[in-house]
Amino acid sequence: MIRHIVFICTGNICRSPMAEGLMREKAQKSGRRDLIVSSMGTHGLYNSLATEYAQKVCTEDGVDISFHKARYLMGDELEKADLILCMEPVHIKFVETFFPWSRKKIFLLGAWPDKATRKSAIQDPMGGSYEKYQQVFDLIKHHIERIFPLL
Repeated sequence: MIRHIVFICTGNICRSPMAEGLMREKAQKSGRRDLIVSSMGTHGLYNSLATEYAQKVCTEDGVDISFHKARYLMGDELEKADLILCMEPVHIKFVETFFPWSRKKIFLLGAWPDKATRKSAIQDPMGGSYEKYQQVFDLIKHHIERIFPLL
């Protein structure tokens, strides 16, 4: 059984905080009190809040990520994780390079538990319009809904 999930993106201010918030909300609503959910960035903008648009799309869906503070990758937490879900292949390569022992538990959120394809990556909305954030949020939400029963 998977009890600890880490979501990873680049800055830890858009995609991974949205995924963390959605998964935490889903776990709470379904009574999964044992599930630990966190997020980090390969180039985390340490201590930064989630972007305004990331917070807004989450709030409109009933998910509060206003408390989120961006973090760098933390090896001890990655080691404890059962599953590490990245947004793009470049994140997987980064984590595998610096934390090679975690290789067997790193996947793309857009593919897990299946094999990744070119369509598995979740693009960065940073600098994009509110509509772009909404599209990325909807895609992340779809994948959270899809994988939650497998946890």
